Amino acid sequence: MNRTLHVIGAGLAGLACAVAGARAGWRVALHEAAPQAGGRCRSFRCDRLDRIIDNGTHLMLGANRHALSFATAIGGHETLEAVAPLFPFLDLASGRQWTLSPGKLTSGVWETASAMGLPWVRTGQTVASRLGGKRSFAALWQPLCEAMLNTQADDASAKLFGCVLRELLMGGKTAMRPFIARGGLSAAFAAPAIATLASYGAQVNFRRRLVVISDTALDFDDGEAIALSRHDRVVLALPPWAVAGLLSAVPHMPTRAIVNAHFRLDQSAALPGGQRFLGLTGGLAQWLFVRDDVASVTVSAADRLLDTTAEDLAQALWRDVAAPLGADPARLPPFRVLKERRATLAHTPKVVESRPGPATKMPFLWLAGDWMASPWPCTIEAAIASGLTAARLAIGRDDLSFA
Repeated sequence: MNRTLHVIGAGLAGLACAVAGARAGWRVALHEAAPQAGGRCRSFRCDRLDRIIDNGTHLMLGANRHALSFATAIGGHETLEAVAPLFPFLDLASGRQWTLSPGKLTSGVWETASAMGLPWVRTGQTVASRLGGKRSFAALWQPLCEAMLNTQADDASAKLFGCVLRELLMGGKTAMRPFIARGGLSAAFAAPAIATLASYGAQVNFRRRLVVISDTALDFDDGEAIALSRHDRVVLALPPWAVAGLLSAVPHMPTRAIVNAHFRLDQSAALPGGQRFLGLTGGLAQWLFVRDDVASVTVSAADRLLDTTAEDLAQALWRDVAAPLGADPARLPPFRVLKERRATLAHTPKVVESRPGPATKMPFLWLAGDWMASPWPCTIEAAIASGLTAARLAIGRDDLSFA
């Protein structure tokens, strides 16, 4: 029987779906509008820095079981480095330092239980309305909320925040162990996924945007129309605004921005204690990551910064991170600022409740993406899990896995 699984979009959700389909024995065709795979989770060579950098800095954890299993299945796990489950923080205003680790929280038992959503969370409750009066709010819950949900605590869903915290804190060292992509995100996911698909004989098409989908065909902007047989299946692994241009039933999903700045240093970067990353409070910078001679800074929930020039952002962020790096704050090194305007959904209570499932009104068509209904916010884990779910439904195999 000739049957093809057409996957539209080569971000992590689409790659996971395509690999799962190929491993199940289906003929797979992957179609991507961009010239490369990876979506919002990819690496590229920056000519200004003469280094490979990621378009966004991502930290995976042991609790991200789908992401780690996928990396193992495609061979990308060899580029992932497991580090000690320690999350150091530095307050830039006061100089205070502390570390979050399994079994060593800076908040009390009852405050932690409340943050984890216990015993219950009121409908529509935000992180700030639940935890804003707590002793550890500014030093712990607020920065964790913005890092995990990319939404300010005043707007972020306390229910989703608690769900993620339960997964991490109740899982102990295994769940909280960070994994860093030594060679960049593309080396861990996009490149080995494309190589895996090639080994299965999958067809991969770049620079091809889907413009119309019907019961009988897929029409692309390069003029090609692919006829669909009754045995074919289609998965749209696209962001919500792209799906909305193809299907009328997709609700409006507000988004939030992330700003990343990468600095090329004179020598290999080093943080106090040999740490690979550092959480920051009391300034503009929120997270500092180091890889060889590149220091990368992340600011989440960053819509307010979108109109700020790259030069001004770089100057402000460098002033925040120069001291932890042992560098001169007055000497701005070469930099690259990246603004991801629609990095994730706005994880407000209303938006979280409105996240759709993978089914559509077309019996041959499913959806995938980190914006699908999930116990996780829009993350690598959510994207890969949704791709696997869509493949299971499209193929009719609920036993598919990357194990």
